[in-house]
Amino acid sequence: MSSEFILKQHDTLPILTAILKDANGVVINLAAATVTFKMGTENSTKITGATTVTDTLNGAIKYEWQANDTDTAGIFLGEFEVVHASGKRETFPNNEPFRVVIRPDVI
Repeated sequence: MSSEFILKQHDTLPILTAILKDANGVVINLAAATVTFKMGTENSTKITGATTVTDTLNGAIKYEWQANDTDTAGIFLGEFEVVHASGKRETFPNNEPFRVVIRPDVI
């Protein structure tokens, strides 16, 4: 996944997709796992939303934007939290969040 995802204010496309890999670049097996997309600033959370696992063995997920997700222009931080069947949690990317840039609409 790129370190930056850009879209326009109020847009719900393109869909956010990612392949989740650990710090060594190994793809994460998402069998029986749940994945949540989180986006916000360092001080507050704007989104906590369920993702869809599109390929369990290859760590592929997608998040489909809701209208209120992109109603505020700005630069946000994003990450995916995985809860494995064992109940253990992992966050991706694990080194630092990626940037989500929501550019303002032209008035």
